[in-house]
Amino acid sequence: MKKSILSGFYLVLFGNFLFCSDLKRPPIWSLFLVSNIPTNIGIVTTDFGGGGRFKVMSPELKSSYPGLTPIHSDAVARFQNGKVYVVNRLGKDSIQILDPNLSYQTTAEWSIGEATNPQDIILSVSHSKAFVSLYGSRFLRILHSETGSIIGNIDLGSYSESSPSPDRLPEMVGMISVGNSLYVCLQRLDRNDPSGYFPPYGRSLLVEIDMIADQVIGTYEFPVPNPLGKPQFVKLFGEDHLVFATANRLGFLSAMDGGVTAFRLSSKTFLPGILYDEKTAGGDILAVQIANDNLGYASVLDASFNKTLQVFNPSNGQKLNTLLSIPTSTDASLSSLLIARDGILYVGNKEFERPGVSMYDTKNNSNLLSPTPISVDLQPFDFIELSD
Repeated sequence: MKKSILSGFYLVLFGNFLFCSDLKRPPIWSLFLVSNIPTNIGIVTTDFGGGGRFKVMSPELKSSYPGLTPIHSDAVARFQNGKVYVVNRLGKDSIQILDPNLSYQTTAEWSIGEATNPQDIILSVSHSKAFVSLYGSRFLRILHSETGSIIGNIDLGSYSESSPSPDRLPEMVGMISVGNSLYVCLQRLDRNDPSGYFPPYGRSLLVEIDMIADQVIGTYEFPVPNPLGKPQFVKLFGEDHLVFATANRLGFLSAMDGGVTAFRLSSKTFLPGILYDEKTAGGDILAVQIANDNLGYASVLDASFNKTLQVFNPSNGQKLNTLLSIPTSTDASLSSLLIARDGILYVGNKEFERPGVSMYDTKNNSNLLSPTPISVDLQPFDFIELSD
């Protein structure tokens, strides 16, 4: 169902979890300060309760623009077809469309269905389709890319874990498209495990879907289960690969059993080795970005809840450096990582007292470009480049 929003107004969104509160819209004058520049970075921010905002940051000015659009407190985003698609996840279950030519105002919102918990969206513009992965459903949702109306579903329930008490949900998360193929990550967690937590059961799967025929054409087992976040497309060892942070057991079930894995697109096989393992990192690897054959970055959380941004060599799996350390005593964490086209690494520092964005130059010894975190008002959670 599409919900149109009148130009000049903001949609007031509600928080997730147990309670909600309204976010005030920014002053109308602040809308005219936002430049639609392709080098700008879009940032999903949150207060982890009442709501969040979609912010825009200028790398040149090293500052963010004021105001901008209220969004859900649990959200991620994509830039596709010249627009921003905010995936409002648990508790809101919608896709919110922002127009850069209207200062990133909300122009539409598509309801995905109560408790479906959407995780990602990929558009196939040439075929007028938008594919939405749903964490709380067995169906991969297919929408019309212009209207948001439901035009189909792909049942992935048969790929859920085969535990003694299966939950029938494959836990689909991040996605990426290559040509006419859509690759969907299935965590395959056991929600009915006696521990009360959701551990991986068996192997996680990377499912390949033909976006023209809307059917599964391949399934590939991850060498390490539990993929997190969005897959990264990168040229690695002379070929195109998809790279994943695969954490295996984490949180209350944490163990040093995950790492960074890569899928070779030419052969449609996972590389046999782990590019960077958690035993070397010393904690759960929650996010990863790779710059080249010899340079990668990982966000790591250890058993004592210390957070580090680590540099590693994908060619030999060695740890090279620690760029940033956040002790347990500091109420903060490292959120998403993004290497932009210009080689700048963006790191979200969710320190409650001083949240912000740090910038590192991956082409120049990972030099820090922002002496202090760049404020985006709330806590940064996800980054996107604002160009196709």
